[in-house]
Amino acid sequence: MKKTLLALSLSGLLILSGCKDKKAENIKNENLNTNKNVASVEVNKDGDKQEIEFYDTFDTVVHIAIYTDDDSFAKENLVYAKERYEELHKLFDNYKTYPDLVNVKTINDNAGIKPVTVDDTLFQLIKSSIDDYNNISHNTNIALGPVTKLWNEYRELYEGGKTKEEVIALKGEALPSDAELEKLRPLVNIDKIKLDDEKQTVSLEKGMELDLGATAKGFATELVAKELEDRGVKSCVISAGGNVRIIGKPTDGRDNFKIGIQNPDLESPDQVLASLNVANTSIVTSGDYQRYFDLDGVRYCHIIDPDTLKPAHEIKSVTVIKEDSGLCDFLSTAAFNSTDDEIKELSDKTGAGIVWVDKDMNVKSTENASKFLDK
Repeated sequence: MKKTLLALSLSGLLILSGCKDKKAENIKNENLNTNKNVASVEVNKDGDKQEIEFYDTFDTVVHIAIYTDDDSFAKENLVYAKERYEELHKLFDNYKTYPDLVNVKTINDNAGIKPVTVDDTLFQLIKSSIDDYNNISHNTNIALGPVTKLWNEYRELYEGGKTKEEVIALKGEALPSDAELEKLRPLVNIDKIKLDDEKQTVSLEKGMELDLGATAKGFATELVAKELEDRGVKSCVISAGGNVRIIGKPTDGRDNFKIGIQNPDLESPDQVLASLNVANTSIVTSGDYQRYFDLDGVRYCHIIDPDTLKPAHEIKSVTVIKEDSGLCDFLSTAAFNSTDDEIKELSDKTGAGIVWVDKDMNVKSTENASKFLDK
């Protein structure tokens, strides 16, 4: 599978917004212009811009640039931001446990056993994800863990080079069967996630699993951005995979940063599908062109439709523009699982600008996106 980095040119006019490959940790250091072993302390300076890049959180490359003439202030806040991303990655991790930390995997491991007391940040992420599901769209469901886990098993086999015949020999089927998926349906009912606001506990029924992949990175990015603002940062661009969060505006007199939306056709000579002029906002892109496998001429991406319990296939990419990165993250998945009319309803309901590319490579946008699009 072709792997493409989110292209960043923070000193110039263009930042390219597109989802990244989950195996970013395999990208060689020379391609990143940084060293993994010193990424936590190495800060690069270019004029009034200082930046840091690391790729050990949220399965993606995170690039942060702060614009200021105060070098020590910039470095202090860049290191702070990296450390916060590392902390939040561990807290929201549903694959691994860590010493003395109650995280998403802790909750999943205790499904059907006992309620789990969690810290306020994790509780608020789960609560906001459920609230958005109830109030905005049922097409982003954090209870899909058992289904995403099953599809991930198949995707990893195909990504690892297994043939269809080899997968059938291992799993009994080339793809998850309808019967197997339907057995999991009772376990993905988000209403069965029980929250106790007073005790700050989360409880799951036996067999359930949380998967916060559709909301955690955006929530974390928004949290880091707000904390940087509280620390006095006035101009900054955070790029975490498909999540771009902008604090303020450029310091060179321009009113906006220019954000290029990644063309989901990675073979196209023109990798910029459209350009957005934005300041002090968030841009989140979800697409079918990185985490996927192709089988018998059909693409199976990582975004699961809660209705069919199968990978969504009507849309190639969705880009959402709105102030809050957490909301944008939620909406990008919801829109990916929606019809054109439902996407327009999402935009009207939330005020978000949405640009999407359908399976036939038609580029569409809502009225709320028109003010951002480069004419």
